[in-house]
Amino acid sequence: MLIFVPTFGFTNITNNGVALGPAAVSSWLLVCIFYFLPLTAIIAELASVNENKSGGIYSWIAFSIGHRWAFFGTWSYFISNLFYLQFVFARIPVMASWALFGENRFTDANVSLLPYYSIVLCLLLTWIASRGVRVFSKLSNLGGKLTFAVTGGFIVFAFIAFLKGTPSATEFTVESMTPDFSTSYFATFSWLLLAVAGAEVAGTYINKVDNPLRNFPRGVIIATMLVGGAYILGSFAVGLVASPEVLAEAGLKDAIFVVHKMLADSLGVDGIFVVRLFALILLVTSVAAYVVWIESPLRAMFAEVPRGTFPEFLTRKDADGGLSHALWVQAGVVIVLIAIPLIGLESIDSFFRLVTDLTALSLVIPYIILTAAYLVFRKNNNPGPFTMLRSNKVALLVALGAVMISIAAFFGAGIDYYLDAETKFEAAKAILMTYGGPILLIALGYGLTHRGRR
Repeated sequence: MLIFVPTFGFTNITNNGVALGPAAVSSWLLVCIFYFLPLTAIIAELASVNENKSGGIYSWIAFSIGHRWAFFGTWSYFISNLFYLQFVFARIPVMASWALFGENRFTDANVSLLPYYSIVLCLLLTWIASRGVRVFSKLSNLGGKLTFAVTGGFIVFAFIAFLKGTPSATEFTVESMTPDFSTSYFATFSWLLLAVAGAEVAGTYINKVDNPLRNFPRGVIIATMLVGGAYILGSFAVGLVASPEVLAEAGLKDAIFVVHKMLADSLGVDGIFVVRLFALILLVTSVAAYVVWIESPLRAMFAEVPRGTFPEFLTRKDADGGLSHALWVQAGVVIVLIAIPLIGLESIDSFFRLVTDLTALSLVIPYIILTAAYLVFRKNNNPGPFTMLRSNKVALLVALGAVMISIAAFFGAGIDYYLDAETKFEAAKAILMTYGGPILLIALGYGLTHRGRR
């Protein structure tokens, strides 16, 4: 559940339904087979070799190709999380609005109110994260079960409605479900990779798991199967309930609630009541997921770095291995990020799309480095204590494929902004906006550590 909760999101289903239509179903299948499962195999094997270390992705990379590349991988992972948290704290008030009123009260006219609510939520959830993993892991366990229940319920009732005679809102054919593999498709493809990110978050807690060599890899594999199945079946169920045009009209922030109302109405149930109940459950599970995303990347970033890489107060550990000082510094940075782009923004949908793209682009970088580290590990060593890929040749081919997919997703993440630009100036601005920000922040991190080493 600690893996399932921060990885799976029903919003990812509707967002990609808006962008891809019926092709989302086959796209999820492709991503799960050629990226998610290989990535999971890599994570499980590297974790089994480093079962006594608490650095997660940092430890796995450092073990294979050294601390410098581990820093680059984990710092970019940390940066992507800052963008993601910015998105998170803006979405929670929207969820609360649906739970309380059965509609989104945060329209473009009053979007400027979101920063104030988001800042309060940032402080509150940071405080929960600072209480320790044994506290918020219980919240994740509850949130995971609730998420699994409501997602399974939506899928089951969508098929029941279809079997009872409600026609499919989407035409599912071989042609409509086949991706067009255009430049626009690859821009959205990076969203799919972002949506399966999360199998690595539990790596920072491996030394707190009973019998980690046996239970951690199994937990990763089981969570992967649950997440992949939920995305594929969920996308099909959403297509039965709502057409791509209806999803697009609802927008990225509201489509998830609109489909639940439509399904309830088709079954003769009060749609507003169902939406409010779903929004309440989503609110609880989201809090659980976001607390993990607040805490885990910090452990990965600061737990195993060599002494002197960062100021001592950032790496100072609490009794349970937590990093409360770093948590509050991170909260300060996120509050600044929350305040800048939202105030005066013309469209809340454009904000959500931009931050999603920035998160996806930044998150692809650590996966490129992680898979490259695995390539070196398998080339120079025997398989780890746990492995799904016993043949070295197969392991190297799978990891090479994951690297190539990650690179394609990186360049695809911002390509739409470039192609949509009407002038060279707008094109240059689009490139700086999507690629410049993450690269600048990664370069800043390297500068800080270089100064620390000196």
